[in-house]
Amino acid sequence: MTTLRRRLPRIRPWLLAALLAALVALGAAQATAFDALDLDERLLLAEDVFVGRVTSVSGERRGDDPWTLVSVEVDVWLLREGSLTDAGPSEVRVAFLGGQAAGVAPRQVAGFPSFAVGERVLMATYGDDSEAASALVGVTQGLWRDDGDAWRDEAGEALAVDADGRPQLAGEGDPQAVWLPALVAYLRELRGEP
Repeated sequence: MTTLRRRLPRIRPWLLAALLAALVALGAAQATAFDALDLDERLLLAEDVFVGRVTSVSGERRGDDPWTLVSVEVDVWLLREGSLTDAGPSEVRVAFLGGQAAGVAPRQVAGFPSFAVGERVLMATYGDDSEAASALVGVTQGLWRDDGDAWRDEAGEALAVDADGRPQLAGEGDPQAVWLPALVAYLRELRGEP
């Protein structure tokens, strides 16, 4: 019995450390986990869909949290406030929890995108009234970037058009002039508009 009592104090700190590490890892995994959405789901969840160029990236304090604000000069509106349109404000600001802002500690949110001034983007967002930590549909899944050859989402899938002329995600993409009209027509179909 004496030997068992001597071993227990050595086992308990190790076991406690292992349990704490597992709980921290589980909490971190849950904080950044999200469901994978196909293209249809992304488009159906979106309130706003637009193509534009990032004009600024800045920080703002909201309560005790820093938020990153991304301003986009909109070239083309596809969807505004849930309705198909080619009109809307010429600039949109999209907010993301995290980043740096005066008066609060910096916060990095794993899995959230970063932006560069001048890059061209296609965004599907939850709209102006979104209070989500990321305004993008599916955390980052509502974002495609122009990489010069194709418009790719954060997973590397490119916007393309299949043999029937319908937009899809594929390994190789098509130029904006090809997928943009197909995407407009597809949004009409998904939303039940003529």
